Amino acid sequence: MAIRAFAVPTEPVSDAVPRKLGLWASERMQAAAWRLSPGQDISARMHPQADGMFLILQGRGEFQVFDKQDPEAAGAYVPSSHYPLDAPPKRLLPEPSRSRVEPGMVCMAPAGVFYGLVNTGDEQLVAVAVTASDTSGTAWTVR
Repeated sequence: MAIRAFAVPTEPVSDAVPRKLGLWASERMQAAAWRLSPGQDISARMHPQADGMFLILQGRGEFQVFDKQDPEAAGAYVPSSHYPLDAPPKRLLPEPSRSRVEPGMVCMAPAGVFYGLVNTGDEQLVAVAVTASDTSGTAWTVR
């Protein structure tokens, strides 16, 4: 297998939605770079059998963890576009635990817990997201 090194783009973007760039995907791991303009977020997601993390490279924001595995109260969740079947009924997420993040910080969430990232700063936030393989084949995204 070839070893790969990637430069993560950090030049500002002005897209209406967060910009995602896939960096790596294998049976064991996937990695993507995200660029978020001020106020944008990476919708909360949960991988039933995979831990997830963000490495913050640029900007400031808020890492959100929805501590309850059985969501109850703050935003509805729906299946991701990759898994349109077997959706549970829409329910609400609880108010999240919030942690301020800045360059050099790593944020982690265990399998089975919803988590997301919000750009709360006044400049672009750049982060690398890494997720372990999820053998269940299911990931749910909050919209």
